[in-house]
Amino acid sequence: MAKHYPSYEDLCQQRQSGQITDVEFVRQISDEVTEEYEDFCKNEGLDPERNESALAFLDFKEDLFEESISN
Repeated sequence: MAKHYPSYEDLCQQRQSGQITDVEFVRQISDEVTEEYEDFCKNEGLDPERNESALAFLDFKEDLFEESISN
């Protein structure tokens, strides 16, 4: 059974206000994103508990998005 996740907008507000960490933000987006994040960390040799890893993942996803809209 899938978890109930907060809306993306709520997560963004919580992250900006410091209520949740970058790692919590990534892991609360969806099951799929959490799995992608874990795979990303494993493939890149990053610790999934570190905020720096979550920021690297978010940068990676942003780059993919920008690449997809430029094609």
